[in-house]
Amino acid sequence: MIKVPLTKNFFKQSTEIFGLSPVQLVFVGVAVVVGAGTVFGLMQYNMSLDVIGWVVFLEMSIIIGLGVIRIRGMNLFSYFIKSMKKDKRYFNRNGVFDDDEE
Repeated sequence: MIKVPLTKNFFKQSTEIFGLSPVQLVFVGVAVVVGAGTVFGLMQYNMSLDVIGWVVFLEMSIIIGLGVIRIRGMNLFSYFIKSMKKDKRYFNRNGVFDDDEE
């Protein structure tokens, strides 16, 4: 019999549902609620189901994209908020070959 050393992480049960983190599940839930509200709202105006389907598809893809797509380890929503903040790194922005200081 061959013995294989296993770490504790191997036995740890995953708490994710469908492979999504809790924050991603919140974004999916919000997208579903907004999509359902849009369907009921647009059906009152007797719009075509094709138009309603495309509108709901675009809404849900944007909302889910903000929560699920990740750039540099952050979801798009967090990435956009962080990119709007002013850059606070203190360094000389001059180039390597800039001789203004001499």
